[in-house]
Amino acid sequence: MVKTTIILDDNIYKELIDESIERYGTTKKLSLLINEKLRNYNKIKNTDNDKLKLTYRLGRKLTNAEINQAKEEYRGKTEWKQ
Repeated sequence: MVKTTIILDDNIYKELIDESIERYGTTKKLSLLINEKLRNYNKIKNTDNDKLKLTYRLGRKLTNAEINQAKEEYRGKTEWKQ
């Protein structure tokens, strides 16, 4: 394990702190959260895009109609940048 200092934009830091509190109930798990996010990023980066499945947290459950509508709206509109 390596210890380092990074400079984050204020809004990114706030999002990370909020997620750390939501997931772990403390800000002391910030390093764990950042490591998880970097590991997941590397998995996504090295995955065949045809098999890629992304998850988004919306803060509420969607109805089947909303899910189907979103599928239709975004079908074929996604571009992958590497």
